Amino acid sequence: MELKQKIVVRKARSSDNDAVFKFCEKTWDWGDYVPRVWNRWLEEKDGRIFVATINDVPVGIIHVKILKQGEAWLEAARTDPNYRRKGVATAITKECFKFALQKGAKLVRLITASDNTAALRVLRKLGLNLVSEFVKMTCEKTEAGKSEKTRWAKVTDEKEIWEFLRKSKCYAKSAGSFTILYVWTSLQKEDLKKFLAEKKAIIYRDENVVSGLILIDDGVSREWTENSVQTCYVDGTQEAVLDMIRFLKRYCRESGIKKIYGFTCDHKPITSAFDIMGFERDTLTCIYLFEKRLSADEAKRSLG
Repeated sequence: MELKQKIVVRKARSSDNDAVFKFCEKTWDWGDYVPRVWNRWLEEKDGRIFVATINDVPVGIIHVKILKQGEAWLEAARTDPNYRRKGVATAITKECFKFALQKGAKLVRLITASDNTAALRVLRKLGLNLVSEFVKMTCEKTEAGKSEKTRWAKVTDEKEIWEFLRKSKCYAKSAGSFTILYVWTSLQKEDLKKFLAEKKAIIYRDENVVSGLILIDDGVSREWTENSVQTCYVDGTQEAVLDMIRFLKRYCRESGIKKIYGFTCDHKPITSAFDIMGFERDTLTCIYLFEKRLSADEAKRSLG
């Protein structure tokens, strides 16, 4: 059935919150994180919440944010159940593309669950491409384990680590990206430098050559107010990953960290190492990473 009412997409207002929170109530069994971040997102200078309305009543939202020069991130796509499959998400996404273009972004990324058939259909229609698959696992057993060839990376290791990444099949399979919470960003030299400076990089050396890397962050702890850490990027053979996870678990035990979230691309040598070390998948679905490169011609069409 075609939607006869006109869909109007505009910048979200604080007065939209009641209507938006209402159709977000049952996003998951526990609710939704949108109400918690709504006011923060409204005030962002490098981001925007777009809301779709019908007769000035909000029926859908998407948040778009510029992560770094040339890159935009889309998240929190929500549509009122009464208005799904009627072009609401498509209309909002196109406005997000325009905003990204205006801010100088040439690449847009987002994630969705591998079993979200409705979202997959819309994304492909809009020209987004599936570029990588990730899994999320958790572990609350932080018993100390013996690691043999793993240590914290130093700032002086930067060049060698970057060479390892540049040649890595896993880096390519991850679409050259890392994640903090549920936001994926291109892993570039400046990002690696930051991880190294903050002592959040773990390396595995075999015969004095870097052949494994885990980047970690405590953003989950800050955002969800819990004592936890997450892996942002994982690379290496099963042997290397096993050794690095033992090292990470020992660090967590000594630091009093109770929970580890394991985010990694769906690469068998890595996921099997996580399985062996007692991590469990949160769900049976994968996290699909999609991206779209915004061309100059498209910019003219969108902004014309």
